[in-house]
Amino acid sequence: MGTPSDDWVNRGELMYSKRISHYMPFEFKAITASKNKTPSQVLQEEGRWLMRQFDQVPSKVILLDERGPQLTSVQFANKLDQWRQGSYKQLVFVIGSAYGFSEELQNRADGLLAISTMTLPHQLCRVLMLEQLYRACTILKGESYHHE
Repeated sequence: MGTPSDDWVNRGELMYSKRISHYMPFEFKAITASKNKTPSQVLQEEGRWLMRQFDQVPSKVILLDERGPQLTSVQFANKLDQWRQGSYKQLVFVIGSAYGFSEELQNRADGLLAISTMTLPHQLCRVLMLEQLYRACTILKGESYHHE
C-alpha cells in the first residue's frame, strides 16, 4: 500500500526485486491508498483487493505487523525456507495501510511478522522487506552478502 514512491524508493524496489528474481519466482505489487474515504471504507476496499490477489491460488499470507514476532535475518531465512517447502503455490507478505488490516484479511492471514516494533513509513517498510527477502535468499544459498 502507499502513495506514489520517491525516486530512491523506486530504485530500491526495482534493485531488490531484480535480485530476488534470480533466486525464486517473485512478483511485487503496491497499490495506491484510497482517498476521500473513511478508515473503515479504506480497510474494506483494500482488504477486498488484497483478497482477490491471493485467493485465486493456494497462498500462505503473512501480514507485516508490529505485533508479530521479530526474527533475525538468519531466522527469517530459515522460516522463508520452511514456508516455501509447504503446499502453497505462493507466499504473500502484506504491508497494511495506515489503518492496518481489514478484519477479513486478519482472519485470512496465516501469520504475522514484525519488521520493527516502531512505526515505519510504507515506502521504507517496502524497501526493508525486499532487502530482507534478498538477504534471506543469499543466506539460504550460502553466499557472502550476510555476515555474522
